[in-house]
Amino acid sequence: MGLLDRLKRRDAEEPAAASAPAYYAALPRTAYDYNDHGLELLGRGEAEQALEEFRRAARKMPECTEAHYNMGVAYDHLADYRRSIESYERAISLDPEFAEAYSGMGMAYSKMGKGVEAIKWCHQALRLKPGSLPALHSLALAYYNWGAYPEAAKACQKALAIDPDYPHAHYALGLIHVDTGDRLAALQEQKILQKLDPDLADLLLGFIPR
Repeated sequence: MGLLDRLKRRDAEEPAAASAPAYYAALPRTAYDYNDHGLELLGRGEAEQALEEFRRAARKMPECTEAHYNMGVAYDHLADYRRSIESYERAISLDPEFAEAYSGMGMAYSKMGKGVEAIKWCHQALRLKPGSLPALHSLALAYYNWGAYPEAAKACQKALAIDPDYPHAHYALGLIHVDTGDRLAALQEQKILQKLDPDLADLLLGFIPR
């Protein structure tokens, strides 16, 4: 039997095994595989399952900065802000110039009601990445939660100067207008959000007085 015949025979015998799900499940998975799968789960709103994938990625590769950062995001989704901060701190220890981790720290501290800490971390993120929309969003919310509405609005406007269609900035502006009693301005932001992000538009509408 010639080489070509042997290759044809092998191809005829192996594809069923090679294409079976068990075959792929048995393949070795890297930290990045776990991390990517975690991101998919997080995108579907499955934060607890995503967190476990990020943990597996971190166990596989303890120096994987992205895994620790994404653990922080998952913990944030689960409202476990203390562990979220710990994960961001670990990411920063691995990469001191990881701006997104500083921004995440700001968001977590803001949700804990620690405005001074939140604003400090957001500004650090912006020093590392001046045009970061997530950092500006975190800063806007930090000021908003602290009751510093002019500063919150300024952060939103800076974000919109970079991307006029950034939905989170419009949403934050809408909240600011609600709190400051400008119902018409809040409705205008809600109208803009209807085209950009209907879910955020509905959420904002729930805060606007009838």
